[in-house]
Amino acid sequence: MIYFIKSGNYCKIGYSRDKKSFLKRMRTYLTHNPTYQILDLREGDKITERLIHNMIPPKLFHYGEWCVWSKEIAKIWLHFYKLEIKGSLEDYFKNRNKRINKVIVKEYRKTQYLNFIRYFSQESNLDLSEPEKDIWRAP
Repeated sequence: MIYFIKSGNYCKIGYSRDKKSFLKRMRTYLTHNPTYQILDLREGDKITERLIHNMIPPKLFHYGEWCVWSKEIAKIWLHFYKLEIKGSLEDYFKNRNKRINKVIVKEYRKTQYLNFIRYFSQESNLDLSEPEKDIWRAP
């Protein structure tokens, strides 16, 4: 499973071996990164993750697998998965975010992870605008 998340001026494309490990990772992210949003989820393995990372221009990498948010990365994601969207890039990712959040809430409804449920139950405040300055980019 390949996930695409955004947090502030940064985004990450990562791999989880299955739904259970993905949800565990998202709980961990919420502990240390309480503003992240899930943009999309797709099938894939570690090789898929590496192939997508290789398509991202080096100038957009910030630290490790985290990149400076850019619509260029969103377009790479769409191109890699051969996704043709109707409407805007923003609408596509906002709709995917809503659908994924609903699935997560349904999955966790009868668990003790109340903060996790509360976080994903809220209306998303997904902001897909790009950072104003290049200072976010690694030299």
